[in-house]
Amino acid sequence: MSNGDEAIEFTEDEVRQQAANNAAVWPLAFLAYARDRGQTAEEVARDFGRLVAPTWDEERGTGSLSALRWAALNAVVGGAKLRRLAGDAARAEAVLAGWPNDEDLAFFGLTQAEADAFHAYLHPVAERLGLRFAWRRTGDEVILSLERE
Repeated sequence: MSNGDEAIEFTEDEVRQQAANNAAVWPLAFLAYARDRGQTAEEVARDFGRLVAPTWDEERGTGSLSALRWAALNAVVGGAKLRRLAGDAARAEAVLAGWPNDEDLAFFGLTQAEADAFHAYLHPVAERLGLRFAWRRTGDEVILSLERE
């Protein structure tokens, strides 16, 4: 029997999986919380974007593709599948699919449109970087784009 003094260890795989699960649902929890307090998904996403935009400062001047690569990586960490990432410093486009899953949407009582609105966090980030951001859904894919202003 354990006296509680042993070190508990987690495998790298356990940590990675738990981090991915958390990254997939925290935006949904954030959106549901805000909605329950009367904010739209787009409003709260843009507020979040304004808060985190300064953390993107090292991307200032690197161009559209570099910045979009980081945005796509954030999405993939949260469970999205990257179908395509292409472009250059002037303009770049990422095609994502698979986030969020239906089970997570149902758990938080969100629609796909409400979840999709979370991508709006990139508007203030892009503005800070001197870029223009746009996103749209086409079928099961979300297309994100950044371009120089």
